[in-house]
Amino acid sequence: MSLDDFVKALKARLRPLENPYFVSLKDGSMTREDFVETQAQFAHAVFFFSRPMLVLAARVSNPKVRLPLLENVGDEHGDGDLSMSHEATFTCFLERMGVSRDELWARPLWPEVRAFNTVLAGVCTLDDVPTALATMGIIEDLFSSLSAELGRGIVARGFLTSAALVHYQTHEALDVLHAEGFYAPLRARYAQDDVARYQVEQGLELGATVFLGLYRGLFEARSRRARRPAGSVHSVVAGFE
Repeated sequence: MSLDDFVKALKARLRPLENPYFVSLKDGSMTREDFVETQAQFAHAVFFFSRPMLVLAARVSNPKVRLPLLENVGDEHGDGDLSMSHEATFTCFLERMGVSRDELWARPLWPEVRAFNTVLAGVCTLDDVPTALATMGIIEDLFSSLSAELGRGIVARGFLTSAALVHYQTHEALDVLHAEGFYAPLRARYAQDDVARYQVEQGLELGATVFLGLYRGLFEARSRRARRPAGSVHSVVAGFE
């Protein structure tokens, strides 16, 4: 079995679109308020994602492998145009959904998001490099298709028009390229080395589990987590202003 065959089988087994988050968005059972609150939480996963990736890039000794990771980090930051960074486009998306930047940063962070971010920080800092590459790669891979599903759901539910939709339209295509940047250096080693194969499969399973688990967790927590601004700063994303 090739790496791509394993990824295909993993997706078939986990059935991402059957996650209750996406089912409820599609069938209309998720309220607009619940969607907005969970997306406000998801924002902090978006904002954090490039940071463990940068740590991982620093651990990669081969510059041919490191460069695509650095290019990915550059994309996350709008290739130098911070108005097009992922933080900016997702903030714009939330503003169009009715959540201002100040309101976003005042909301208390839910543990489901903190747990996801902490797993990525841990695997990229301390785990085997092939495991970390595979973890980040499958998340990018899954997000490409899930972005398309979210975009369709947002428009179909009338939350935003297609013309007003930002962020998700970009990621439907961009994250396919990002995923390939993680997968490409792993394919040959996966095919030839039993240890590397184990490490990669561990990463693919981990990334898919925590990413789909984040959506499931947000869905399950939507009615019981704090929704109102707490006036606090999120330590997981706070830095020098």
